[in-house]
Amino acid sequence: MVEKKAGATFLADVIRRFDQFSLSYNPSGKVDTKSWDTPMGRLDVMKSSGDTFEKAGLIYCDLTIETPPVLAEKLGQQGSKAQVYVLEINFYPHNPFIPRGYMELRVNITDTLVLAGGTDIFPYFSRHEEDSTFFADGMKELCASHGQDYNRLQKTRADFFVSKYRKDKVGSHAGIYSFQLEEKDFTFFKGIAETFFRLYGAIVEKGKARPFTPEDAESKLLIHGLWTQWILLEDEGTKYGLEKGIPPDALLGGILPPRATF
Repeated sequence: MVEKKAGATFLADVIRRFDQFSLSYNPSGKVDTKSWDTPMGRLDVMKSSGDTFEKAGLIYCDLTIETPPVLAEKLGQQGSKAQVYVLEINFYPHNPFIPRGYMELRVNITDTLVLAGGTDIFPYFSRHEEDSTFFADGMKELCASHGQDYNRLQKTRADFFVSKYRKDKVGSHAGIYSFQLEEKDFTFFKGIAETFFRLYGAIVEKGKARPFTPEDAESKLLIHGLWTQWILLEDEGTKYGLEKGIPPDALLGGILPPRATF
């Protein structure tokens, strides 16, 4: 049985890994942290800018909330309260030939421990499809080693991360997502973070030396605009947090790109 505090301890380790990863690629920069006390609990935002990443952003929430509707329905716990730890990471590279990296991890504590989250990459150009293939292969290997169904988790990712207005996918859909992992899946849950940093680090190393033009950079900003639209108009988690009183500067500052073109 996994102790409830183990989830928070693990996410603290991921935060340290983010700090190390960011500084390794942005050695000329530093990681700035700002905290807020919100109506639901504490929220921390970490941001770094430097040589490789125009913005490396992390948002971490320690909240007491009503059990999220999607999870409550699955657990039959409508109206219950949950202690929720939420961590989301976004890496926005300078070089448009490095995909944007994304990971979200959630620990929900009610009368049981429920884990949720996943990861993906967001290539800016389809001609570098090998990055998506490499990322997908790594996720398939992770799933196979823990008895998880990659195709099912990939479909969850694909079905949720799609724009109902543009009728198009959000991200590469090479990654995985689950709204409900059990305590017995905790080792797999931890593996998501470890695999993300390993795979994305290899992709960054491969892509950071690729030359790009001002036109390539402008194309990247247009894609940032599409992601921003999805976050502001369609992402239920973002809308829920804003409606519950999380300051926009805190919530959006941690996840949106530093620049976008519409």
